[in-house]
Amino acid sequence: MITQIFKNLFRRKTRTLLTVSGIAVGVAAIVALGAMGEGLRTGYVSMFSGSGADLVMIQKGSFDITMSGVDQEVMEQVATLPEVRAVNGIVVGNVTAPGAPYFFIFGYDPKGFGIQRFKLVEGQMLGAGRNTAFTSREMLLGKQASEALKLKVGEILRLPGGGFRIVGIYATGSGFEDAAAVVSLADAQQLMLKHRQVGAVQIKLKDPRQIETVRAKLERLYPKLTISQSSQAANQQQMVTYMQGFAWGIALLAVIIGGIGMMNTVMMSAFERTREIGTLRALGWSRQRVTVMVLGESVSLGVIGGALGCALGAALIAPMSQSAALAAFMQGRVTLPLLAQGMVTAMVLGGVGGLYPAWWASKLLPVEALRYEGGAGAGRKSEVSNVKFQIGVRKSETLRSLWSRRGRTAMTVTGVSIGLMAVVALSGMADGMGREITKMFGAGEVDLMVRQAGSSDLAYSAINERVGKQIAAMSGVASVSGMVVSAVMMDNSDVPFLFILAYDPQEPYYQRHYKIIEGRGLSGSREMLLGRPAADVLKVRVGDTVRLGEMGFRLVGLFETGISWEESGAVISLRDGQAILGKPRQVSLYGIKVKDPSQVETVRAQIRASIPEVNAALSSETNEIMPEMQNTYAMVWAISGLAIIVGGIGMMNTMIMSVFERTREIGTLRALGWRRRRVLAMVLKESLAISLIGVAVGIVLAMLLGAAMQQIPMWGTMLAVVITPGLLMQTLIIALVLGAVGGLYPAWRAGNLSPVEALRYE
Repeated sequence: MITQIFKNLFRRKTRTLLTVSGIAVGVAAIVALGAMGEGLRTGYVSMFSGSGADLVMIQKGSFDITMSGVDQEVMEQVATLPEVRAVNGIVVGNVTAPGAPYFFIFGYDPKGFGIQRFKLVEGQMLGAGRNTAFTSREMLLGKQASEALKLKVGEILRLPGGGFRIVGIYATGSGFEDAAAVVSLADAQQLMLKHRQVGAVQIKLKDPRQIETVRAKLERLYPKLTISQSSQAANQQQMVTYMQGFAWGIALLAVIIGGIGMMNTVMMSAFERTREIGTLRALGWSRQRVTVMVLGESVSLGVIGGALGCALGAALIAPMSQSAALAAFMQGRVTLPLLAQGMVTAMVLGGVGGLYPAWWASKLLPVEALRYEGGAGAGRKSEVSNVKFQIGVRKSETLRSLWSRRGRTAMTVTGVSIGLMAVVALSGMADGMGREITKMFGAGEVDLMVRQAGSSDLAYSAINERVGKQIAAMSGVASVSGMVVSAVMMDNSDVPFLFILAYDPQEPYYQRHYKIIEGRGLSGSREMLLGRPAADVLKVRVGDTVRLGEMGFRLVGLFETGISWEESGAVISLRDGQAILGKPRQVSLYGIKVKDPSQVETVRAQIRASIPEVNAALSSETNEIMPEMQNTYAMVWAISGLAIIVGGIGMMNTMIMSVFERTREIGTLRALGWRRRRVLAMVLKESLAISLIGVAVGIVLAMLLGAAMQQIPMWGTMLAVVITPGLLMQTLIIALVLGAVGGLYPAWRAGNLSPVEALRYE
């Protein structure tokens, strides 16, 4: 049986190769992206527990250590406890570096125990040869980062906060850390604008057996902090969870498209061998044996594709990790469980993809199967009919040909349309986000938006309030409004985190922008406004208390702005926002209203010239200073590209099957005078027709997906799919390219068929 299965697979080598390729790409996505998520997780584990610390203290409610703020006084107080041997403060953040939109920086005390785990492979440690711990503007660069950024010891790495001289290259064995850099704690605090703050406090105990006792004591002393064992701290960082979910979502998309191609191949193989299966049934093969044969072929395709995909995924990690743009997140870690997941997924895909074809083949009656006149064994009556139709009704020959193979066409269109749906839906969501953000800041309340230069994400942007005062003193500026934007973790299964916008209630932007529909506006501290969708999901009403971490806020009003991002979040006072988000005397953004709208560019140029640490953009072009939006579009195209590659493989597979099946028909047409160019055009037309049908179906699916997401409480309105004429044109071009590429080789093969050889084809 095994010999028969492999003989059947290699009967059509090209078809088998393309099917295996589609599965391999999907499995490679599982392995490569899964390794990325696993690498990030192990990197966080290494960061927290690699130093030998027993306990870690992080700000309660912080989304991630990069957004945590713990007063340095806490570290100094903990160091005096009798059970504590040593404490170590750490600052973790990311900035933009040359060629790297996300570059992680670790800040350690050069004399502390935490930095000792960074083993030098070249150069010297921070402050080596000095009599003081002050090591301003010195940096240790990870080995992976050194290779990706092409920097060596002695060279300068220029960051938004200034240049740092590289004094050493280190390696820890953790890809995540080796793709980053280490500076002194003081430099990191200055770079991340965390004055007298750290992201986490690492604690070494004199007696590790007292971990639970000391933890309970610290929880009583510092109720606003989360205290956990070092080995457990990584699991509490939401960045790891969301990155792993994102990776699996992309891989699932590729697997679904590859699975459709798998089912298409096995189904067509069974159709093609209808008479052969009928002969086997007549010779005594049972239905069960036929089922096993077809399922065996399908599972074998999955196993081969899975093995190739695992190898391809593992091979992709190294070159991807060498890219400066991807180095921070692509330090993948391939594990045996991850490879097993890839193989199991491929085998399940093969089994599911072969279920219906196997059932269909097993139900064939020998008499009916032997009478079958389709596929490679088509009878002359069928061929002559097809040829007559091709000659007599040229205008509808393409649609007629596709309709005559409805099952194959439907499955191919499904695979292509899912890929194009990904293009439309993800691009539409990104456009929707950009439009909402622009609408939020460009609705007329402000003329310019200012954020920290070089910050990789709005949540990491931190501008000292003195900058706001400096801008307010400029001629031509009517008002300056500061705001803090971030996310806070919630102890709520329905709402894992909540977007927070913090304003000074006396500032003009807040007063003009928010329309109170119930209750009243902010008038003091510990008060909160919620958008109606957020209040509905949180099941609270005016007068109730909402807890953010350890801080309780009284809900004083509900607002609406017509902007989904805002209405799905909360508004609190600026001072409360700075306290809860660890940004004392700092804001994320400044909104500026000018006295004379015609002088906007003049004011913008003045800000850029006098305050180099910030970026200023027109409020209608806010995306210009939002690198996260640019990165979102890059990710969208990467995901879409993956879907298109797998869909294109399926397209080519289908067209090759079509050419194989119609070899004698094409030979007859060539014998009747059809030129190669005409045959090539016929096959390309069919391929392009499938793509165009896929565009229509994909757009409809994207609209349905967008409508379904709109029904998700609170978050749905943030995921609106905005379909613009530009996006439609973009998708149409992609579809035409997909159809042309997918049909090119099959068309070339069909056009080069010799009439004599084609008519002999069986």
